[in-house]
Amino acid sequence: MLNYRNTNIFFFILLAVLIIAKLFLFISILFYLALFLIYIAIIAVGSIYIRLNFYLKSECSKITDEKVIALTFDDGPSEYTPQILDILNEYQVKAAFFCIGNKIDGNENILKRMDAEGHIMGNHSYTHHFWLDLFSGKKITDELENTESKIFEVINKKVKLFRPPYGVTNPNIKKAIANKNYTSIGWSVKSHDTIKNGMKILKHIKKELKPGAVFLMHDTNNEIISVLKEFIGYTIENNYKIIRLDELLNVKAYA
Repeated sequence: MLNYRNTNIFFFILLAVLIIAKLFLFISILFYLALFLIYIAIIAVGSIYIRLNFYLKSECSKITDEKVIALTFDDGPSEYTPQILDILNEYQVKAAFFCIGNKIDGNENILKRMDAEGHIMGNHSYTHHFWLDLFSGKKITDELENTESKIFEVINKKVKLFRPPYGVTNPNIKKAIANKNYTSIGWSVKSHDTIKNGMKILKHIKKELKPGAVFLMHDTNNEIISVLKEFIGYTIENNYKIIRLDELLNVKAYA
């Protein structure tokens, strides 16, 4: 199994063998450089793709033949979230919203509505900083705690689910997740709803409709609003049921 620990062990052993071999053989410095670049490439891919579970286990989908999926929304709350809630309410669909802590002030009523209508909330860091994955374990933990506190102040529930910003993981993010005893949540289908073409978004997510899928969307742009209603209708036409993320993955949303 390819993961961070096994990768380090393999390259450490390989380096030790090469050091010993160098006593008897000529080994070019270019060979060492190539190995280093391969190692860096593996680390980079493992960090970027959350589904690889390179550093820690992240729940990204469910293996099942049953026609069930889950919808998740990142980066809110925002001015578009109420419209998304209207569509979900129309179809009686329950979703998961991974909230950014510094967007909660002034949007408390949106969180209260999410909770009242049966949706769940998760932690998506406090700032969603572009360089969050380079923060120390303590600083990342602070980000999680600040968002957790904001959500608790509004709905009186302590979140247990965390989706790493950009889906990036590393040892410090793993440490912060362990410190908070969170469950790391990924996805199996990225909607690409940040592009400004609703037809392309809809075509893509229709194509990716599969049993057990977890769809990643964003409640921060207008494009998903025009797509969401049609996609839900499409799932109904194809006999799919949209269930809440915690039910699909059998995880606890709150402590």
